[in-house]
Amino acid sequence: MKSIAYVIPSFPVLSETFVVNEMTAMAELGHKILPIALETRPEVDNELHRHWVRHMVTPWNVSKLSLAKMLMRAPFNPELWRFLASQSGFSARGLLLLGVRIAVQAKGCDHIHAHFAQHSAAAAIVAARLLGITVSFVGHGADVYRAPADLELKLRHSDLSIAVCREMREMFSPHCKGITALVPCGIDTNKFSRQAPSEGDKRLLFVGRLVEKKGLDTLLMAMALLGDPELELDIVGDGPLKQQWQTLAKAMGLTGVRFLGARPQSWLASEGSHYLAMVAPYRVAKDGDRDTGPLICKEAMAMGLPVIASSLMGLKELVSSRTGFRVRPDDPQSLKRAIRALLAMPEAERQKLGLKGRERVRRHYELKLQARRLSSLVEAL
Repeated sequence: MKSIAYVIPSFPVLSETFVVNEMTAMAELGHKILPIALETRPEVDNELHRHWVRHMVTPWNVSKLSLAKMLMRAPFNPELWRFLASQSGFSARGLLLLGVRIAVQAKGCDHIHAHFAQHSAAAAIVAARLLGITVSFVGHGADVYRAPADLELKLRHSDLSIAVCREMREMFSPHCKGITALVPCGIDTNKFSRQAPSEGDKRLLFVGRLVEKKGLDTLLMAMALLGDPELELDIVGDGPLKQQWQTLAKAMGLTGVRFLGARPQSWLASEGSHYLAMVAPYRVAKDGDRDTGPLICKEAMAMGLPVIASSLMGLKELVSSRTGFRVRPDDPQSLKRAIRALLAMPEAERQKLGLKGRERVRRHYELKLQARRLSSLVEAL
């Protein structure tokens, strides 16, 4: 099977478990994986991340002789020069040199695969053209909708572009010279086994970075509208709006709201059974940023938790009336009605929602299934 160099903007990043999940699953299928990180970060307390950190290389630790030899390939590659001349996101010289460095590290690989459609994708295209091998990239969220640097150009110069939800694939398709495919980010459902629900708990769960697109303020307003003193909400995550949203919760008199801070992926697997449902009130931020198919909702459903989610991007494909509730973004009244309907359900009905959600995730979002799809696409190039 093809050996694949993964070009990753920054590694390790705790919130980007989809990258390590995918690399691990592709390696288990038989691909040799070489992670190339453009920026390194302090290690996170996660064994899977630590495993890949041990195999990771960077573009910066290469010899001048190797750089010179690789650079000698550039003058004879008209497609490379067309890409460099047409793009505007980076200086042509800087992008060429970064691509050369990646090509030196990726020499011997059969394919280059980048996560995120920004500088990682641009540099991967340059490196692949220098090496004469195929290249692909995955679009996620902000890289496609908030800061889409030369996106159409990258789509035309890639052999394969991966969209993580249907709306993104529809956006990609008209511009692709190569193949565009839908491969949602998958999860290992075995890590999120269903547990028996706890009796008497009347708690909701929100998990996410505390930024505008997560819409936590909409959820806080819905909680205030409900006016149920017994209903509690635990908020897992950190971010720049934490203080603002803590102040909002206090001003609304929401004494049942707790800000728990960031937690590792394993936290949900051990604590998720204590909640009635996961609430994902996500929105499109003013700068265009949005969630396209958040793993946390798939993980919650794999545990048998119903999900109340905004009808937005990949969430529309994931959540249905059989697995939870879909609500309009930025609509506290709609969210209030969904929470009230959930609370009014008999326990058996809530469990049925959870079981259907788990079945849906196992059928459509299992990590091994998505890895097989990606592997087949890469092998066919």
